[in-house]
Amino acid sequence: MVAQHGLVTRFGQTEWADFSFPLDSSMAEFHFALDCREKRCVLQSLGAAPTWVNAAEVSQQLLMPGDAIRAGETEFIVSIEGMDESLLAAADDDESGDRGSTDPVAAIAIGMTAVEVCMRLELEDDAPRLARDCSSSLELMQLLAAAGDYRQALRVRAFTLGRRPGIAWGCHLVQETFQDRISDIQQAGLAAAVAWTHSPVQENSLHAEAAAQRADYEGPGGMLAAAAFWSGDNIAPATSPQPVKPDDALASHAVAAALAIAIYHHRTPPIEEQFKHYTMVAAAIESGELKLYDT
Repeated sequence: MVAQHGLVTRFGQTEWADFSFPLDSSMAEFHFALDCREKRCVLQSLGAAPTWVNAAEVSQQLLMPGDAIRAGETEFIVSIEGMDESLLAAADDDESGDRGSTDPVAAIAIGMTAVEVCMRLELEDDAPRLARDCSSSLELMQLLAAAGDYRQALRVRAFTLGRRPGIAWGCHLVQETFQDRISDIQQAGLAAAVAWTHSPVQENSLHAEAAAQRADYEGPGGMLAAAAFWSGDNIAPATSPQPVKPDDALASHAVAAALAIAIYHHRTPPIEEQFKHYTMVAAAIESGELKLYDT
């Protein structure tokens, strides 16, 4: 069986999976997905049952030729054509065996249907109806935009892009739209968000929180700073004895709010053309064509 380049493919027992194994009773209905984009292939376990790569249980894993995947009682041997040679070289040089992973939120979004994304983001108005007729979350995004609901369309794209890539996407387009025409407080929020994308450590997340507070969690810079804080390891107050993990949908909400301000700021070119440009930039980030930070 061949998973096509440029697509996300789901494996499982159900007939609704892209590759179905109805005779393997140990396999989950949707067991794992392969994201074969960016000249790489990333496995994402869909969580219903364990997935193993080379006898080690994984949640997500960059695959290499010769890897053995086991799901239920079925085993697959990986062969990859056209893989980025730099990834092969890095894997050969890395004695730790850590091959990295996709953004964790993007990895979750890979295995979700349009209806599941709609429910996860609590989309409103016509979104639930549109989602029922969609084959993918990206199709849902396009239908929302066609209906003039750019705010919710941007939420879907920010969520599927993932936290760090999504925030970088927002920062790039806000910088492109406003340049230096926003207040110093908004510029500080934007700078804090950009700093977090370059180094997503907790210290930068807290700096982003402070910048978002100074902006009252408003405006494009304030919202992007909030997105960076909501993508950190802990959003609990400093006095809290227990850490609090952020909800994985919070950042996409803030990124979409920042981009909605940007997209409605200028009426020329028309909003639909601006939105098309935004989605092209998102695709370039996702494919690796546009690199806004070092991985």
